[in-house]
Amino acid sequence: MTLYKNWREYQVETSKVFQALGYSTEIEARVKGARAIHDIDVFVTFLQHGIDCSWVVECKFWNTQKVPKEKIAALKYIVDDVGADRGIIISEKGFQPCAYDAARFSNITLVTSLKEFENTVASARSKEKQLSLVNDPDSGIALYTFPNGGQPQKIAKYEKSLVVGNWKSGNITLVNPEDKIIESVIELDNYEEKSHKTNQRVIRQYPPGDMAVTDGKLFLGQVFSDFILAIDLKTKSIVKRIFIPGGGQGAISASHDGRNIYFASNKVNSLFIIDSATYEYNEIPYPDGGRGSLTVMAHPSNGVIYIGIQRGGQINGRSYFGGNCFLAIYDSKIDQYVGNIYLAEIENNRSDDATPICLTYDVPNECVYVGMFQSKKGIYKICGKSHEILENYSFPKNKYNKHFSWVDPLSQAIYRDKLVTVNRNNCELSILNKSDGKIIDSIFLGEAPNGPKDVAIINDKVVVTYPGKNALIFIDLDKYA
Repeated sequence: MTLYKNWREYQVETSKVFQALGYSTEIEARVKGARAIHDIDVFVTFLQHGIDCSWVVECKFWNTQKVPKEKIAALKYIVDDVGADRGIIISEKGFQPCAYDAARFSNITLVTSLKEFENTVASARSKEKQLSLVNDPDSGIALYTFPNGGQPQKIAKYEKSLVVGNWKSGNITLVNPEDKIIESVIELDNYEEKSHKTNQRVIRQYPPGDMAVTDGKLFLGQVFSDFILAIDLKTKSIVKRIFIPGGGQGAISASHDGRNIYFASNKVNSLFIIDSATYEYNEIPYPDGGRGSLTVMAHPSNGVIYIGIQRGGQINGRSYFGGNCFLAIYDSKIDQYVGNIYLAEIENNRSDDATPICLTYDVPNECVYVGMFQSKKGIYKICGKSHEILENYSFPKNKYNKHFSWVDPLSQAIYRDKLVTVNRNNCELSILNKSDGKIIDSIFLGEAPNGPKDVAIINDKVVVTYPGKNALIFIDLDKYA
C-alpha cells in the first residue's frame, strides 16, 4: 500500500523533506541551463560554507516499472547543463540493476524510499560544533574531544573531511581536520533491549564497525546488526542496508577501482564481494579451517585481496593446538586463493593466539605490512610478489605496558618513506623507516583503557583516534619528511 495518493503529493512530500533541513525548494521548477530550459520536479538550493549549491531532484511515482538506466543518463545531462552539484532520483519501485551501474562514480544518488530517506537525512544533523580542546595530563598532548562521550574508534578520509565512527554514541561524524569542527552527524539504526539494571525496555543505537569510502559512499559494518550500511556522504543518508549472513561484524576494504567492497566476516567464515553500485554480492568461503577475520585489504592496482584469518591455519600440513592464524591471498580475477601464509608462532608444540589486525600495502617496495595482535612479532613484512615473509619489525614494551609482552600495533599508515603505527599497549605512536623497521621516534599519547585505536594521514598530519580519552589527536609529520 502506497503512502502517497498521487505523483503531485509525492513531489510535495519530497519538497518538505528538504525544507525541513533548512533548504529552499521549488516544485516543478523551470530552470535555464547552458543549452536548454529544463522542467525539474523539485529544485533544491542552499548555502554551504558561503557557496551557493543546488540539487536536481526527480520524483518517479511509478506504479510498476523500476527506473531504467536511461533516466540516469537524462538526469546527468540536466545536472551538467544547469550546473547543479548533485542529482537525486527517488523511486518507491526501485531501480533496474543497470541503473545502479550507470550511477556509479557520478554525482547521482538513487533513493528507493522517500520515508526512509526522510528519516535518515533528518538524523544527519548539521552540527558545526567545535571539538573541545584539552591538554592530556599524562602526555601534555592536545586532545580534541567529542561531545557526549562519543568514543571515536575507526577513521577514514572523504574529500577534505575525516569520517569518524563513534562507538558509544552510535554515530558517524564528519570532521573538518583544519578547523577541528564537526560538520555533520549521521545517526545509525536503533534497536531495543531490556536494561540489565532496570529490566525495562531501552532504545539503543548500533555501534559503528569497520568502514571504507568509495564512489561517494561510506560502507560501514554496523556491529551487532544484520547489515552493512551504504551511506551517501553528500546527502548524509543511509541509501542501502545490505543484509549479510552473520551481520556487520568484520573488516571492510574497497577495491582499487572502487567498483567492489570486500567484507571479511568475523561471524561466518566467508569473504563477501559486494558491488558498490548494485549492492549484490558473492560469498567466497575462507580456506579450509579458516575462522574469523579482523582485517582485509585490496591490492592497490589489481584484483588481489588479502584476508587476515584468526584461526585454523596450517604450517607444513600441520595445525597445532592454539590459534594458528594466517594470511589468505585471494585473486578475484581467477576466482581462487593463490597464497596462504602462516603467521602464528610455535612454542612448546603449541600455536600462540595471535591474529592479524591491520594490513598496509607499500606500492614502491611491493610489500605488505601485517600488524599483529597478541604477538611478539609486531609487524610482518611480506613480499607482494612471492608472498614470502621477508622480516618482522618488533617493538620493545615501555613502562606504560604493564600487563603484556606484546605491544599490539592496531593500525598503521604510510607517510612517504616512513611507516606510522599506533601501538595500543604502549599507548604510543611510532614512526619507523619502511626499509629496515628502525624506530625513528615514539610519541607517548597518554594512558587510558585499551589505548589508542586507529590512524589516518591527512595532509602532513597523522590523526589518531583514542576511544578511552574520547578524542582525536593531531600530530605534525613535517619533521619526519
